[in-house]
Amino acid sequence: MANASLISAVANSTENWNDNGTVLHMEFEPADRWGFWVKQVMTPIIVAVGIIGNCFSLIVMKSVALRHKSYSHYISALAVFDSLTLIGRQVGTVNEYYISQLKEPGLFSGFGYTLCKLFNFLEHTCYLMSSWLIVLMAVERVFAVCLPFKQCIIRKESGAIIAICALCLIVSLTQAFRFVMIGSINGACEAEEEFLVLFTALDIYFYQVTLTFVIPAGIVLLCNSLVIHQIFYVIRKASHYNESHSTRYTRVVSKRHKTSVMLLIVSFSFILTLLPLFIFTIIIDISVKTKGPGAYQIYRKMLPFHELCIIISLLNYGVNFFIYILWGRSFRFELRKIFMRERTSSYIATRTKEEIIRL
Repeated sequence: MANASLISAVANSTENWNDNGTVLHMEFEPADRWGFWVKQVMTPIIVAVGIIGNCFSLIVMKSVALRHKSYSHYISALAVFDSLTLIGRQVGTVNEYYISQLKEPGLFSGFGYTLCKLFNFLEHTCYLMSSWLIVLMAVERVFAVCLPFKQCIIRKESGAIIAICALCLIVSLTQAFRFVMIGSINGACEAEEEFLVLFTALDIYFYQVTLTFVIPAGIVLLCNSLVIHQIFYVIRKASHYNESHSTRYTRVVSKRHKTSVMLLIVSFSFILTLLPLFIFTIIIDISVKTKGPGAYQIYRKMLPFHELCIIISLLNYGVNFFIYILWGRSFRFELRKIFMRERTSSYIATRTKEEIIRL
């Protein structure tokens, strides 16, 4: 959810006219710049840590022990698209710094119409893929926990790959309007003037509100509720057995659902990190509709908090690796094996070199 779309919404909806009938120039500079500087400092840190974590996640999920699991393909794809999203956010942050602080042309000043359209399309497609891959993971867990004996294509290795490819195609089609409406405007990749009102509506309500948060969060909450209910049902069922059988049965159930708990936490972290930015967008939209020209002053005062919401949402794309470490026993085991293998290889190489020197 970018600043540009909200600024366009405020500028188009408040209708700030002076006595001569001309539109007043609206310089969206907040009274306090702390939000801008917090974002400039925190974004590179989150991006660097997140990309490193996503790379490790991808390596672990492609290990021999996990590569044949259906959920490993969803996690691998999520790591890729989360990393691309982080890179896109960092590019946007640097571009904002060039324009706002250095008073120089942005990073997109050399882009023509084609490159602007392509970059904008790919950037927002990656954002959506990160959200909807969480949905696929949530749906896969419903079948894994609630219908463990039912054959389902998304629980198979080949089915997971097909589902990810189909999702990428559908998401790409939803963002096709960017190829028509985006252009190179004064050195920036923005909507062309003739499409500005329509593009703002599509970008805020269709993309930001509906596709990025409302529908994915709704599906994830429904699926997670079914999974949690089933897990507690199985645990309660285990308590009806005799004590020795119950202990063994509970241990089996706990081991079986460790992956489900890990993916549930990933799903809930997606909702919690994007929720503040979603609420901010709704507040500004209501302000535009009710306050009219006064929405400009409201947005100007709240802009630092918008920057803070962006930082919180950025955590969604870099925190999963740490969730896997804390809650994924198999993940920790495979990650440990990778580091042990590297240390063993280094030790063997060093020892062989010393033996050659002695000879």
